[in-house]
Amino acid sequence: MHSPRPEQRGWDVSTAISRGLGILQMLTGLPEGLALKEIATRLDVVKSSAHRAVSELVDLGYVRQDQDTGKYILGLKLISLAQRHLATIPLVDLAQSFLDRLSATSGELSRLSIVDESTLVWVAKREGSKSGLRFDPDDGQEVKLSCSASGLAWLSTMSDERALELVELQGYPAPDEYTPIAPRTHAEYLALLHEARDLGFGYVADLFEVGVAAIAVPVILRPGEEAVGVLNLCGPSARLDRDRCIAMLPDLRQAAKELATVFRDEHVRESTLKRHRFGSVDA
Repeated sequence: MHSPRPEQRGWDVSTAISRGLGILQMLTGLPEGLALKEIATRLDVVKSSAHRAVSELVDLGYVRQDQDTGKYILGLKLISLAQRHLATIPLVDLAQSFLDRLSATSGELSRLSIVDESTLVWVAKREGSKSGLRFDPDDGQEVKLSCSASGLAWLSTMSDERALELVELQGYPAPDEYTPIAPRTHAEYLALLHEARDLGFGYVADLFEVGVAAIAVPVILRPGEEAVGVLNLCGPSARLDRDRCIAMLPDLRQAAKELATVFRDEHVRESTLKRHRFGSVDA
């Protein structure tokens, strides 16, 4: 039997990596897991190929199979690695004081996300005194760009074309995901994006989840540049209406301005934005 050509071996490795990462991403946020048939369908491969890929992840400890349902679920190893990596990022410690202050003055949940190439990733949060919301665990997850205040705040600092490219790359919600008013077309999203750009902040209510509202402002190093991060306040939409959010804007913008000075430190940026590489969602 002839050995595979070098270029074919490279293609096989690339395919295996893509399938493995695809499985990890599709299992994220699904505590009940997925059946092998569903994994194969989403990967658009035959069941034997899907089984080979998921079995390798099981052997490595990144995925486990539920003994009762037979479904595949994310293992704790991946979470452990993400938490260990996140703990090495100095920005999280530096940013915590800003989040503490925002939550203390607003009483709401404050959160920070940073840009990691084509995604926005949650890295730190502080529960507010009024917040009955819990988003654990969201550290390390990607922000859902199409229906979040943070996604709007980030993408409003770039062109429509670039913003739509990133939203499409991540994907719009499926019909049964999030709320009925969540945008699912370019036209619907652009209406929200243009409003956020005009206002200088992103605001959503009952979009990602019924009863939840959020306001977010971009962290910008220099005028005219794309944001490198986003600060966000989140709470019940009955309490966090647009008027109250606007009243909290000065504190939120001041924190973003001060946090930008931290991002300007080359050492901090090198050890955060360039080393931060994992991810997947939220308001």
